[in-house]
Amino acid sequence: MKAEIVSIGTEILLGEITDTNAQYMASRLPMLGIDLYWVSQVGDNRARIIEVLQRAWNRSDIILLTGGLGPTADDVTREAIAGMFGEELTVHPDLEKNLRARFEGMGREMPLSNLKQATLIPSAQSIPNPAGTAPGWWIERDGRILVTMPGPPRELDVVWRETVQPRLEKRTESVLVARIFKTFGFSEGALGEMVNDLLEAANPTLGIYAKADGIHLRLAAKAKNREEALALMAESEKRIHVIAGEYIWGIDDDTLDKAVGKLMETKGLTMGVMEDCSGVNLSTIFNKPECAHFFRGGL
Repeated sequence: MKAEIVSIGTEILLGEITDTNAQYMASRLPMLGIDLYWVSQVGDNRARIIEVLQRAWNRSDIILLTGGLGPTADDVTREAIAGMFGEELTVHPDLEKNLRARFEGMGREMPLSNLKQATLIPSAQSIPNPAGTAPGWWIERDGRILVTMPGPPRELDVVWRETVQPRLEKRTESVLVARIFKTFGFSEGALGEMVNDLLEAANPTLGIYAKADGIHLRLAAKAKNREEALALMAESEKRIHVIAGEYIWGIDDDTLDKAVGKLMETKGLTMGVMEDCSGVNLSTIFNKPECAHFFRGGL
């Protein structure tokens, strides 16, 4: 299944906020076996949102939208979707009741402008938002799925975990499993030459990325389930260990400070640092409770 993410908000285009929502969803689609092909950003303009949505609708199976679901005049995501489908927005009684109850629970009177957050079009089902006043929409038409979710990251997280991800899981037939091998001591080009034959494979695939903590190799396989994916990766994983060997300092969620700590503990060593013109970078990295057993402090 081909997915597309559309992040809506003029504040993104002005550089006032970072589009963390796209990164959040992009990092979670692989485990569902969904291929993300495009990420688009568009401001709070009805005509331009319709243009972006129409393009996404024509080329993607799943379109995931965030933002533009607030109560103000510039929140026009619902209006844009209604315009694209040629459907009318109407206030849904149950949504209005829930919205008014939420404001009553906060001891506040609901502004009339918030009533737009209780609207639906005939094609849409409401997605509950326990963390805010803006419910999302779930639309299925012509073999495609369009999902709208609130822009605030905390609200997106709740809506995604409780509703969107479980629904998508029921519609996918494969999973993508990935492992990250973190190396230090090679340049990106040198390591790329060493794993060149693996880079040309179709499944599993291998990607190489330059990061602040070294060069990362990302091995990924798609299969019906996690066990089959790991089996597909097994031989390539062995090859990576043979090629990179002792230059691999971490795998997956390992961090450099934890890797150093593990090495210190294994060798029975402790660490103290004296820094000048470094912005106390090392002290900041290691001055954590989990490093207390080996880090003695810095000057």
